[in-house]
Amino acid sequence: MAAALVHDLGHGPFSHAFESAAKKLVPKARHEEWTAEIILGDTNVGRILNDYGIKKDVADLIADDTPHDIYASIVSSQFDADRLDYVRRDRMMSGVYHGGFDFSWLMANLEVDSVPVARDDETIGEVEALVLGRKAFQAAEAYVLGLFHLYFTVYFHKTTRGAEKILTALLLRVGELVREKKIDWSGLDESHPIISFIIKPSLDRYLNLDDFVFFTAFQSMMSAKDDIVKELSTRLVHRRLYKAIDITALLTPNGGEAAVARFKLRLAEAKKSGAFGPIDLLEDNPTRNPYQRRGFETPESLSKVFIRRRDGTAFEDLRDSSDVVRALQETSMYRVYARDAKTNATISKLLEGA
Repeated sequence: MAAALVHDLGHGPFSHAFESAAKKLVPKARHEEWTAEIILGDTNVGRILNDYGIKKDVADLIADDTPHDIYASIVSSQFDADRLDYVRRDRMMSGVYHGGFDFSWLMANLEVDSVPVARDDETIGEVEALVLGRKAFQAAEAYVLGLFHLYFTVYFHKTTRGAEKILTALLLRVGELVREKKIDWSGLDESHPIISFIIKPSLDRYLNLDDFVFFTAFQSMMSAKDDIVKELSTRLVHRRLYKAIDITALLTPNGGEAAVARFKLRLAEAKKSGAFGPIDLLEDNPTRNPYQRRGFETPESLSKVFIRRRDGTAFEDLRDSSDVVRALQETSMYRVYARDAKTNATISKLLEGA
């Protein structure tokens, strides 16, 4: 329960958008790593968990890439408390109708059972896992589909991703100025929380960052000497986003993935020849696998949705029993974001040849 409560403490400002940019700026960027450091460090949360004698256990649960026991699977797996929460909450807060599933029915049919763990096709033991009763079969399918649909209607929405791409480009440019010893060109000084974090990332400096720090920084960056910082921050403040061009939607119906691949090659050649300025074009290629196919091999045996068989005496991977889930494939889209009409026209010419 403690791990579930604190598992997202390590998220930085703007959540995954900041994390994406930070990965290119500092050695440690995954929010799980920051969460574990918050718990293990001399922080209020760390001291409280230490008083209960669970400090290290909670940090280990969160830092694990793949679940090793039922507790870790509740914190992070394909059927975890996090997904069951944010699918419903984000659906409500964004006002979309996609992503609905019967949460109460899933909970009413939730059981605990022993799952075999194998290595090299040989069973080496058992581990407790969450298993859904057969009555929850359709609800389980709806959960997998709902999560998948929400990514492409909300999280991967062109406007959301367009703003995130500008934010990433802005932070990377500020990082370049820091490396080039041109901090004053960014519109910020060396003592600013963003600059000090880029110079020397540490937990204390990371915790000094929040959305408010960034929003006020954007105002200062609008007066930056660097033209790129100035333009990108102004765009974010006044919500003047780039024009989104969905290359996948335009090319796939007629030419399939081969047409998209040809466009990417032509675009790379155009960029190499100097057809675009440093921020004329922003690319985006989000991908989502609706259901990770995993075997019973350790340590990934718990990273799946278990469902009772029809006879109720055993269970199986949901994908083995559901034609709907089994038919789902990894899906991606490729978009480019054009800074102005000239960039848009150049992209249109490249599309004609693809």
